[in-house]
Amino acid sequence: MERLPNCPETCRLIRHLVIKLAPVILGEKPAGLLRLTNCRRLAGGKQFDLFCARQREILAALRLECRILRRNSRNLVVLFFRQEILAAHLARPETAEFLRERNYIPGAELTELACRCEDSTGEFPHEIGIFLGYPLKDVRGFLENPADCLTLPHGLWRVAGDPAESLEIMARYRRAEHSIRIILDSGEPLAASLRKIHNTARAA
Repeated sequence: MERLPNCPETCRLIRHLVIKLAPVILGEKPAGLLRLTNCRRLAGGKQFDLFCARQREILAALRLECRILRRNSRNLVVLFFRQEILAAHLARPETAEFLRERNYIPGAELTELACRCEDSTGEFPHEIGIFLGYPLKDVRGFLENPADCLTLPHGLWRVAGDPAESLEIMARYRRAEHSIRIILDSGEPLAASLRKIHNTARAA
């Protein structure tokens, strides 16, 4: 079984992250972006403090890597990913060409993204959608003409052109979260649930 921190608050945060990052953990999504805060109104409570103190143990439980893209005194914005899946996604010819157009160096895309996010005081660079598994047509469409992009009911991002592909990807991400919620809600200890989740990920 997974060896978890002996801390109920940290285990609650791990459970929260497992749900939010379900499609990343199951290999459906190349990366996930989350804001971790100490606001107790949000799930997980002292997310910022716990993640900073227990980062290695939390990542081991998730079996993910991370890159902190932005930090201030109250919040962390963190990109979570599985290295091999993100690298394969970014190496796709159409994706790689798009990133070269945006002056990303092949093999150093994540480092460049982190620099651009750190330097920005407002929105993140819109090409971050490529890292998060948004269809290229949607990312390119939003960059070129955001007014033409659709905001779909319960959509996860704004869509350019025919929404069919985008809707199918959104549905896959939602199915991943649903399947993980079922495992976590089974009543088993978190360690046993994590073992089932990671076995499911390996089988996918």
